[in-house]
Amino acid sequence: MTTEKPISQRLDAIDKLKGLAILLVVIGHIVAREAPVGNDWYVALKDTIYLFHMPLFMFLSGLILAYSRKPITSLVNYGRYVSGKFKRLMPAYLLFSLVVFAGKILAGRFVHVDNAPESWLNYFDVVINPMGSYCAYLWYIQVLFLFYVIMPWGYYATRQRIHWLLPLCLFVHFVPLPGYLGLSSLGEYAFVFCLGCVAGDHYAAYSKWMSRHGAMFLIPFLGALLVATTWGIPKLLLGLLSIPACHVLVGLWAKDHWKIWATMGNYTFPIYLMNTLYIGVAKAVLFKFASWDGVNFFWFAPILLLAGVLGPIVTYEIYRRVSTMPINALACWKPPASRGERAPASV
Repeated sequence: MTTEKPISQRLDAIDKLKGLAILLVVIGHIVAREAPVGNDWYVALKDTIYLFHMPLFMFLSGLILAYSRKPITSLVNYGRYVSGKFKRLMPAYLLFSLVVFAGKILAGRFVHVDNAPESWLNYFDVVINPMGSYCAYLWYIQVLFLFYVIMPWGYYATRQRIHWLLPLCLFVHFVPLPGYLGLSSLGEYAFVFCLGCVAGDHYAAYSKWMSRHGAMFLIPFLGALLVATTWGIPKLLLGLLSIPACHVLVGLWAKDHWKIWATMGNYTFPIYLMNTLYIGVAKAVLFKFASWDGVNFFWFAPILLLAGVLGPIVTYEIYRRVSTMPINALACWKPPASRGERAPASV
């Protein structure tokens, strides 16, 4: 499709931005439904985060897709590409949605469960209507897969000039689409995702532009957030302002000796998949000892936040090491020396 890029090279600035974006996601998931009494500040914080964090997330997703893409020269290559993306995203999506499904069915027998499935047929809602399913928080994964499927055709139709699609994507943003298969979210974020693809195709120019001009968006972004909480501002506008502003903010916070941002960015997928599970478990344990109403939420919130971030990271690392252990063991194994043959001095 296009000239190959050095995909082995880590994009440090983008990893840090991903870290900030996924942290905002976890903060928003600390409280699923009713907020703890006397903590209106958290409600205001969550509402503010939800005004821009998903457009930022989608922009970064488009940038990474474009930066790491390889030439697709035939339908066979396209089929392999789609198959690879499906294997990377959808099995985890379907598995964790099944875990949530089973957990809510079992827990619903003993305690009240929010948005509990009514029958086994509700499991298929995660594909048919992801935003309206019992685990709507996972919708991003299916929509991301749809973008991966569609964007190669966009590159082909525009002869690798993906910026030609920006006007069409902006139009689609304002067209009401059904929630079926996640099409409504696909249309809502098509423009910022395509804009991310443009940035990824011209990453050197994008990075230079951000370094020179990103700071000028800080005050407009913060001002827009203040106005939005009172009078309302379109999410698309706030999302666009957040891209350069957050790029600058994370650059100020995430110094080279601060590895936390890039670390979270590198674990974005497992954190996104599992953060609500660990938050839910931590919440259930803490509720055995105290209520989270009032001032208690000030120590509840950090614990839930750490559970939502560290739990998925630890789980993924355990899985990664256990799943590769047989391969590593076979790679290091050597047959014993036969009789009359001296064993090697070291193994």
